[in-house]
Amino acid sequence: MPDFSNKVIAITGATGGIGQATAQSIVDAGGSVVLGDLDSEAIDALSSRWGEQATGRVVDVTKAEDNQALIEQALSVFGRLDGLFLNAGIEGRVGAFETQTEADWQRVFAVNIEGPRLGALAALPALQRTGGGSVVMTSSVAGVRGAPNLTPYVTSKHALVGLMRSLAAEWGPKGIRVNTLNPGPVDNRMMRSIEEQSSPEHGNEVKAAFVSRIPLGRYVSNEECAQMATFLLSDESAGVTGNTYMVDGGYCSG
Repeated sequence: MPDFSNKVIAITGATGGIGQATAQSIVDAGGSVVLGDLDSEAIDALSSRWGEQATGRVVDVTKAEDNQALIEQALSVFGRLDGLFLNAGIEGRVGAFETQTEADWQRVFAVNIEGPRLGALAALPALQRTGGGSVVMTSSVAGVRGAPNLTPYVTSKHALVGLMRSLAAEWGPKGIRVNTLNPGPVDNRMMRSIEEQSSPEHGNEVKAAFVSRIPLGRYVSNEECAQMATFLLSDESAGVTGNTYMVDGGYCSG
């Protein structure tokens, strides 16, 4: 297990499946976490559970001031920032390209692209003060391949890979590494939403169709994604930057 002793990691989308599992992994490894999410009750519950190793606040990642406040909380409570997990994201509405409205596109891009951009921008001075660190952004297998009826989501996740690669090249000399976590279908809320939107009341059939294309024969878990995120945030990945890391059960192998 990586050692996060004396390290502080800020996480957006912290109360969702992957975010919470990653926070748990970091806390178990001796680190401290700064939790950002819209769910205030879940933030309070997790902060209580982890005690002095956790703090949190309500964060709307589409707002620059909320991203800045998350970083300021890390500095005021723990005095430093070593890493940032830009995990907040939404799937948007499932539907054909021509039915996706301007509002559909704007909502997905506000969370999935503007959120990480604003989060990275807010964290840069704190990471430089620490002497460097790691930024991990949650993309998707949809960041490297297409999918029908999810055009705003797929486009946003491709754009996120572009943001990651550009920042990795630009921030490497500052000692800051940047990578994306690219989950395949994950057994969590987002896939339930995609399944049910794709075929209301027949979500299990949609899931079966996804599973049939996965060599491991199942969805991956939040914890499996968290293990990769934790590795990328840790010193064990000190030579790793500018890359996409699939946790997809082999979904992209075909």
